[in-house]
Amino acid sequence: MRSVLAALALAVALGVSAGATLYVESFDAVIGLTTAGDLEVIETLAVVFVTPHHGIERYITISGRTPLGKRVTIDLRVGEVTMDGANVAVEARRSGSHQYLRIGDPDRTITGTHVYRIAYTAGRALLFHDDYLQLYWNVTGNDWEIPIRRATAVFALPPGTPSENVSTTSYVGPKESTALGQPVTVDATGRFVFATGAINPGSGLTIDVSIPRSLLPITPPTLTQKLGRFLWDNKLAALPMATLAFMIVLWSRIGKDPRKGVIAPAFEPPSNLGPGAAGVLVDDRMDLRDVSAMVIGLAVDGYLTIREDAPGDESLADKARSWFGGSTTRYTFVRGQRSPDDLFAAERALYDAIFPDQEAKETPLDALENRFYRHLPTIRLRLFDDVIAKKLYPRNPERVRAAYAGWAGALVAAGAGLGVWLQSLYVGVAVALSGLVVLCFAPIMPRKTTQGAAALAEVLGLAEYIQRAEVDRIEFTDAPAKSPERFEKLLPYAVALGLTSIWIRQFEGLLRVPPQWYSGGATFNAHLFGLSLGRLTSGMQSTFVSMPRTAASSGRSAWGGRSSFGGGFSGGGFGGGGGRGW
Repeated sequence: MRSVLAALALAVALGVSAGATLYVESFDAVIGLTTAGDLEVIETLAVVFVTPHHGIERYITISGRTPLGKRVTIDLRVGEVTMDGANVAVEARRSGSHQYLRIGDPDRTITGTHVYRIAYTAGRALLFHDDYLQLYWNVTGNDWEIPIRRATAVFALPPGTPSENVSTTSYVGPKESTALGQPVTVDATGRFVFATGAINPGSGLTIDVSIPRSLLPITPPTLTQKLGRFLWDNKLAALPMATLAFMIVLWSRIGKDPRKGVIAPAFEPPSNLGPGAAGVLVDDRMDLRDVSAMVIGLAVDGYLTIREDAPGDESLADKARSWFGGSTTRYTFVRGQRSPDDLFAAERALYDAIFPDQEAKETPLDALENRFYRHLPTIRLRLFDDVIAKKLYPRNPERVRAAYAGWAGALVAAGAGLGVWLQSLYVGVAVALSGLVVLCFAPIMPRKTTQGAAALAEVLGLAEYIQRAEVDRIEFTDAPAKSPERFEKLLPYAVALGLTSIWIRQFEGLLRVPPQWYSGGATFNAHLFGLSLGRLTSGMQSTFVSMPRTAASSGRSAWGGRSSFGGGFSGGGFGGGGGRGW
């Protein structure tokens, strides 16, 4: 039994000895608020050195993050630092979110009791609310590695400011402890006095003072000042704006098209440029409308004919479509007299997709349902290869868009990951917003060559001619005469440009018989032909992208791969930090 008691006594003695190398006998802080809203702080620390040390280290927190991850920084300026009323060697530096002060002579050790006085000024420490100003200040800090026997904080309002209606409280304990400190007293000069007993390492004293704004009319920072401070404290928040500036410069250098020049009405399509390529030039992409225009172009050039079949026995699906205003007209593609061997690669791919059976002379449009979609990626790729071979684009515009969209997606994903990893909402949002900026630029990053810009000018001139030709009072002195041949020649381009109905209306008095490449219908006139052509293009577009449910559920798409500081607690507020001996 004696041996156990002896061992226990030895352990206690060793613990006491280890913990008594130095301690803070008293930590007294005087905090004065100026009319400008700054804090003038004087900390007086009586430190007892049981064993030899050079002095103490004091580090004060100058920046921290709110629960949403926003960084808030105070302006801290260190003033006079003394020991026992005399100047003392001080090494001051800032590291991360702290202001470090190493006080003492590295060539000399001290023991006994010594009094340190640290003066500093803190700006931007007040919180502005609608009706009151709040000082939420961590007096001692919660990161001391040595005990503090007692601590006081004296808070003084600016001279002449009444102390009535000022609310005060304090918190003592470990970080995030809501344990209240001792009741606040007011001394003879009207200063608020906060006091506490022993503070163990890891604990601290935090004061919370609320001052009605009517008592102290300190001007809050303006919106511009707040924004400037926020961007200075949270430099990563400027990332979306920096990304925007970068993308503007990048677009102007490698994404902006060369100047098109003056757009003059054009009466002929660009030479050696089919309707599909013309449609691509307008918006840097291949649309279903471009594919429909290519089909009409094949028909006009004699590679196939289109037959409108008389409706037979209506199926239940046909009846349902008719009940809801849909069309039950059926169309059939028939091989033409011209050999497809002289077609461009994209047109040949389209021709082979329409006639997959090499022996068949005709293909109903319905037969392409749930089958044609497999050919769209090939048609698109060959059409882009064609415009690149003609030096209209330096690179595939679809791949350019996809590359920037991929970078945008990576940034959005990185923002989400960083936000969780760093526990910072603002960091995650800043990076993700940068991704969205890149995504907004993705559609306009494909760039045409000088030849491409010139070809686009011709296409836009053709569109202007088609649009203006319907106005009777506008006459083009050098425009060719209207004729069925001219109608057919420009019809595929009108389809690609979305001007089909306008172009057809110009020939109502001239179109008395159907074109050679089109047959069907009991009677024929321009109006009925326009309606039928509209049904045909609508039917082609819905059929060309139709796919079985199994293919759709697998995520495949014919158009692009895969479908697509808070409440009060100890350690809260500004200030804080900690200290130790060295």
